[in-house]
Amino acid sequence: MNPMQMKTILLACLLLFSFRAASQEIVENILENPAYLERMACFEKDPLQEGQIVFLGNSLTQGGKWDEYFPVQKPVNRGISGDNTLGMLGRLHRIIEAKPRKLFILAGINDISLGRSNDRIMTGIKSMLYQVKAGSPGTEIYVQSLLPVNNDAGMYKRLKGKEKQIEKLNRKIRKFCKSENITFIDLYPSFTTSKRKLDAKYTDDGLHLNDAGYAVWVEKIRTCME
Repeated sequence: MNPMQMKTILLACLLLFSFRAASQEIVENILENPAYLERMACFEKDPLQEGQIVFLGNSLTQGGKWDEYFPVQKPVNRGISGDNTLGMLGRLHRIIEAKPRKLFILAGINDISLGRSNDRIMTGIKSMLYQVKAGSPGTEIYVQSLLPVNNDAGMYKRLKGKEKQIEKLNRKIRKFCKSENITFIDLYPSFTTSKRKLDAKYTDDGLHLNDAGYAVWVEKIRTCME
């Protein structure tokens, strides 16, 4: 067993333990969520082909029209609304099996919404990245920062007061990516006002992006898609 495999197994065990130990804190099991299962059924009917570009994430990723933004590269959307690190780990093997050419990952905001600490979230993110590196070493991995939120409309009460946690988590992700020689894409500054808020011109509900928001995202990653 090589060091990468050992890291993967250890982190998977730590992640499983952390979810079991805090079961009273978790209000939703994403693996049993009907929307998650329905989306997974769609993926089964349209499986990945080897060597594609894949976007893995939550509703922010799902809402992107990636194949339209990048018609030449034809990236595949593997975002699921409400998904978190546990859900992504639960379906990551399908992506690894397809040996994607590039993999763009965005994860963490729904974990924060469920009250999980940054250390627990990082356990999940690290496990994902170790698994991809071990199972598909030829894949170019791009980890994207979390976006800010804007609670002025009061639509996402579980994210109220989480602005500093988002910033701290982004710093942890950046540091880990640097240590593992993984490309980190810092989307956060391009969407943030001076008060740590998601700029209102890029959102209609304080969390999800409108067309103007996705246009900014596309420009931030355009060179990585070449």
